[in-house]
Amino acid sequence: MKAEEHTAQIESEEARKRQDRFKSGRTHLLSSSTTFEVGVDLGDLEAVFLRNVPPEPFSYTQRVGRAGRRETPGLALTYCRRNPHDLYHFENPKGRILEGQIRPPSLQMTNEMIIQRHMVATVLSAFFRSPENLQRFMSLDSFVGNWSKQSAASDLVLFCKKNNALEDMLKYIVPDNMHATMGLLNYTWADKIAGPSSKFAVSVEELCSDRNELETLISACASRREFAKASRIDKYKNTIEREQPLNYLSRKAIIPKYGFPVDVVELQARTQDGNSHGVSLQRDLSQAIAEYAPGGTVVANKLEWKSSGVKIVPEKALPVFYYRYDDARNFVQRSEAQVSKLGNVHFRKYLIPRFGFVTPLLDRPKAPQRRTRRLYTTRPFFVGFSGSNPPKIKNFLGVEVTQATPGMLVILCEGQNREGFYVCLRCGAHMMKPTGEHKSPVGLDCRETLAPYSLGHELPTDVVKLQFSGLCGEADAYSVAYAVLLGAAETLDVPATDLNVTVTGGVGSGDAAIVIYDDVPGGAGLVAQLGRESIFRETLRNAWNRVRGNCGCDSSCYGCLRSYRNQFAHTFLDRTRAEVFLGASEFD
Repeated sequence: MKAEEHTAQIESEEARKRQDRFKSGRTHLLSSSTTFEVGVDLGDLEAVFLRNVPPEPFSYTQRVGRAGRRETPGLALTYCRRNPHDLYHFENPKGRILEGQIRPPSLQMTNEMIIQRHMVATVLSAFFRSPENLQRFMSLDSFVGNWSKQSAASDLVLFCKKNNALEDMLKYIVPDNMHATMGLLNYTWADKIAGPSSKFAVSVEELCSDRNELETLISACASRREFAKASRIDKYKNTIEREQPLNYLSRKAIIPKYGFPVDVVELQARTQDGNSHGVSLQRDLSQAIAEYAPGGTVVANKLEWKSSGVKIVPEKALPVFYYRYDDARNFVQRSEAQVSKLGNVHFRKYLIPRFGFVTPLLDRPKAPQRRTRRLYTTRPFFVGFSGSNPPKIKNFLGVEVTQATPGMLVILCEGQNREGFYVCLRCGAHMMKPTGEHKSPVGLDCRETLAPYSLGHELPTDVVKLQFSGLCGEADAYSVAYAVLLGAAETLDVPATDLNVTVTGGVGSGDAAIVIYDDVPGGAGLVAQLGRESIFRETLRNAWNRVRGNCGCDSSCYGCLRSYRNQFAHTFLDRTRAEVFLGASEFD
């Protein structure tokens, strides 16, 4: 039996070939992610095995609907894992999944990142269709032009400013209430799309930096008569130059992709033979700071890939912030200015690896010998509301609920025992323990001092703050918080991973408050629905049902409150305490 992988980690062309091989019968078993969920007709597919319960009834319908599309019936077998979501639906699969109600999806049309990506796609479509730019569509080499002094970004800005019809088209596409925000009323939209500080321009500069660094290494190897090594590096350089522009821009999340926008970064695979091995190792930055941290490995296309450092782009410093939290680990201060101590409180540092991570240059990925282990987890912290005015507060069922308001979350990976990692800001090398001299990710000696950092990601999004009467202490606060998260996901009919929750200080001394937020940059309009009393009432009812003891545990387990995301809180999660607070609300 021949088995293959079909996930977002596989490059699009290779994924298409695997789909064809599976459809023709040359591949017998396909291990797939949601890439096969929608719009794929595999003809006489016999069976679908689901390794967990899909997040929503429509997801289940889409996935099992791949089988039995011809004369013969198909078999769909779903494995229920021991986590709150799967066990909850295992109790009543017919009512909750097989015959579950499907709510029409909703989308908040004020997310600037969604609008920006569609504006860029519209402009690039016109740019590549113009006669003078047809060739630039073929490869990154033709797209960039002069690698030493790229003009792709400035050419795109000039193209925008010369074509008045483009602005009219964008005004038609973009909602009227977002015209001013997106620069369509003061002629700044072109600079937002491809100006010097735009994501498009920065990504092109990053691309040129990658390619030019390889050119320098080739010359250095040739001068040392290391011709075989120079040839291998040249193959990798050619791979970069031949890539299609749309593929690159899609990987960098500059143009629309399937799903909501995320701050995508990549573990750049720089292999011995210059071949990508059909993988594209992209992650949301909030996930990458744990999976690509020192010592971590990931498996893709039957090979094991290891990060050797954060990616450095010359003249583009990585953001570094200083932070501290109180005894209850509520985030209390974040500063861009260098500060090591305030009173008796020491500050930590986190850096944002905004350009992603890299494997060792000329790496030889090997087949994994065992299942990879996740060494680290992340933890979200609430920094504060972004608006100048305090949010309005409503009182629902004895709970103070703020209206959905833009806020800032910081997601941190602090390593094992909160000891952080050691990173060289000159070459990008990272490691778990400091050394004197070290090798850069391209294999050169580096004598720069390694400094301790946490790895971080900043998430501006919509937040709702909940203040339960008498709620204090981490144990009670996080127990109620994760119950509310699961209740909200069920009420809103979305995967629990679309939302997240953390704890912050409350109004009074020692009080704790819950912050629930859209786990999407810019917000997705999900937590905003909690501002309706009927939705909030149903959320509390569903949260209460989750912790009433159907799982049979004494305090908490993966059947009620625990998940991979909240490992840091496992020791003090207690469903019985959550039941007390939630049961005090008169939601019936």
